Amino acid sequence: MDMDFSNLFSVAGKTVVITGGSRGIGEMIAAGFLANGAKVIISSRKADACEETVERLKAKYGGEIYAIPSDVGQMVGIEHLANTLAEREEKVDVLVNNAGVMRQAGVEEMSTVDWAHDMAVNLTAPFLMIRAALPHLRVARGSIVNIGSIEGLGSNPGHASYCASKAGLHGLTRAVAIDHGGDGVRCNAVAPG
Repeated sequence: MDMDFSNLFSVAGKTVVITGGSRGIGEMIAAGFLANGAKVIISSRKADACEETVERLKAKYGGEIYAIPSDVGQMVGIEHLANTLAEREEKVDVLVNNAGVMRQAGVEEMSTVDWAHDMAVNLTAPFLMIRAALPHLRVARGSIVNIGSIEGLGSNPGHASYCASKAGLHGLTRAVAIDHGGDGVRCNAVAPG
């Protein structure tokens, strides 16, 4: 029996949304998907950074990529991203929750405002993005990839909000996997660091 496994892990023709996709890990994730035939939508706070990344990746890999600049640390940014996606795409095959912030401060030094902002970007935004994308992910029987951190599994001095928010993201990942695996939606986290 001759079996063809050449497309077993193919992402060709898939639609991928990446928050925090204009630089760093997010840009590298976007490049990998684009180079392998996926349609890529990146999002980040800064419109100019998004467009520069889109042009750079398009020049290098070709393919279909565009940006929806949005600040996922604020509800208005999440709504903008979710509504624009709903207007432009019928399905989302992969949602990568990569946007994140790391503030160097311990419990005594951190203001309540900074704590709330870090939680908003690192934990609440992925929750809201997952909730908004679930109808599209169900259609595609898609995947959610949350970019957690090794600090969400342990701790480092002076990173109270980052450690707490990434630990919460790992917990959210497990909960979503259990709640929506029956819908054919996979949810996993990776822990760089």
